[in-house]
Amino acid sequence: MFRSIIARLTTRHPACVLSTQQRWYRVGPNAARLGMVIDHSGSPLIVVGKDHGGTGRGQAVIKLTFKNAITGAKSQERFRANDSLEVMLMVQKEYQYLYKDTEKIHLMDMASYEELSMDLDSFEGDKERLLMLEDGMNITVQTLEPEPGPVSWRLPARHVFKVKSVETRIVKDKGATYVPAVLENSARVMVPDFVKPGESITVDLERAEYVGRA
Repeated sequence: MFRSIIARLTTRHPACVLSTQQRWYRVGPNAARLGMVIDHSGSPLIVVGKDHGGTGRGQAVIKLTFKNAITGAKSQERFRANDSLEVMLMVQKEYQYLYKDTEKIHLMDMASYEELSMDLDSFEGDKERLLMLEDGMNITVQTLEPEPGPVSWRLPARHVFKVKSVETRIVKDKGATYVPAVLENSARVMVPDFVKPGESITVDLERAEYVGRA
């Protein structure tokens, strides 16, 4: 299917040709994650939204919002739970986080010192996790070669943060008690009450959960 589309892209849009060596794996729509790149009807589409609402003829329906990795156009498609999606495998490269603005994240290639800017909506994961971004954090960028290039990015699985402040409880419960803590990047996470300001902790960024002292 995808290779037949490539021939038409070559004729009409030479700059948009995708590699014929690209490989895929299949998942159901329930397993689709934000930031995944799906080969749908011959186009590389980034999953930017997911909604489980509604049913279709007695079956659960999953509505996915896509952004075309080549044109930037957005679209919505409905899938049944037993449908199958082709997830495209991509080249991964590490960058260093510099800063973000209202629409883009700005990264640095530490080998070439070239700056890369990417849309925030190409982030792989819950947008609330963007609060965990910190200066110098390693960011993984996924690229479709040779075109269209970088299409999505994600945070590391875990990262070490320094604790800025910890809420103190006057009455302590027996056993381990978790309390709110503010990290130096202003993000918040629950930590055991024995953690003190100034200490470094490891956080699981997918779940935004305390893992242990670093």
